[in-house]
Amino acid sequence: MRPILTPLALLLSLLLVACGGDEEAAPADEAEAPAQTAAETTEAVAVPEEAPLPGGDFRVVAVELGTELDEEGRVPRPQDVFTTVDTIHAAVVGVGTSPGLTLSARWLFEDGSQVAKAGQALVPEVPTVTTFSITQPEPWPAGAYQVEIAINDRVVETRSFTIQ
Repeated sequence: MRPILTPLALLLSLLLVACGGDEEAAPADEAEAPAQTAAETTEAVAVPEEAPLPGGDFRVVAVELGTELDEEGRVPRPQDVFTTVDTIHAAVVGVGTSPGLTLSARWLFEDGSQVAKAGQALVPEVPTVTTFSITQPEPWPAGAYQVEIAINDRVVETRSFTIQ
């Protein structure tokens, strides 16, 4: 949230300078400015750059997990607990439009190791349902899992689930 506040603070400072006329700033204001700049510089170095979001107004409005899909690609009975032999589906419901984007799902085990990752290129013009599924011939290890849904590699939704 700091990057949003920084341009706002800069704009307000410029407005104050432009409207201030010949008045001098109080010494307390001058003392605070270098501290803010140093903190902002440190924060900018520590935060990695996020992948850009696509143009348009596309957004994910639901992520449904389950063991089956209906004719529209939705999960008719969402759940968050699965057996070790289930095929697990994630139905990602999106609305809005975009000239192009990649929607992806990254499945993770509780230790952070990646189980699977898949992506689909989309050019949505109407509400969409995109499905991702994981299965394997051997039983899944029991434990806690997550699926991260991302638009152009920027995570926008995370769902936790358990395999027992």
